[in-house]
Amino acid sequence: MNSMMTAVVTGSTSGIGKAVADMLEARGMTVIRADRSVADLRDIDSITRAYGEIAKTHRPAILVNAAGCAYYGLHENITPKQIKEMCDVNLTSPLIITNLLLPSIREQKGFIINISSVSAVNVNTHGAAYGATKAGLDSFGRSLWAEVRKHGVRVVNIRPDMTRTELYRNADFEASSEQGEALDPEDVAKAVSSILDMKEGTVITEITITPQKMRIHRKHPNT
Repeated sequence: MNSMMTAVVTGSTSGIGKAVADMLEARGMTVIRADRSVADLRDIDSITRAYGEIAKTHRPAILVNAAGCAYYGLHENITPKQIKEMCDVNLTSPLIITNLLLPSIREQKGFIINISSVSAVNVNTHGAAYGATKAGLDSFGRSLWAEVRKHGVRVVNIRPDMTRTELYRNADFEASSEQGEALDPEDVAKAVSSILDMKEGTVITEITITPQKMRIHRKHPNT
């Protein structure tokens, strides 16, 4: 992998996105940390303006769709606004951003890496809408891979299990702080690094990352 390439990482303020951006910079790459200050992922016009300009001025070769949004609870208790936000951030925005950056990535035979979730392939009580958005992202990645593989572009879906991030700030549970009971964001970043190190012509299209023991902690009512 050419260390001079430019990478775009969404959701790079914290969590998995930040860990991936840090890793790419440590490898010597130019990283565009596409956080909320770059574009509002709930707004199509904002996305189109910002990422259209990035495509023209930076010509990225790597896109990591790491931004995520989740609301948990019985589906009848999730609000329509929350459902729309999850669809916008988890599914619509990655499709649009990929659409805008793909010509540059294709030209350089680069990478599109989607940070999905094990929720994409699991039954998700108290997370039905979130899981549906991630299942859609998985489906997009698989179909896009079939479209662009002949151009040398590699498309990978990464499905982390419970990870110590702010994703659960709207939930009544959180990831365990005990070793081996939840993932750290850096674990996912290492998987991205391994993908980039695969020899040309060899592709891992889907990866599931899970802790050896998975346990959640219920939050106290006042947290």
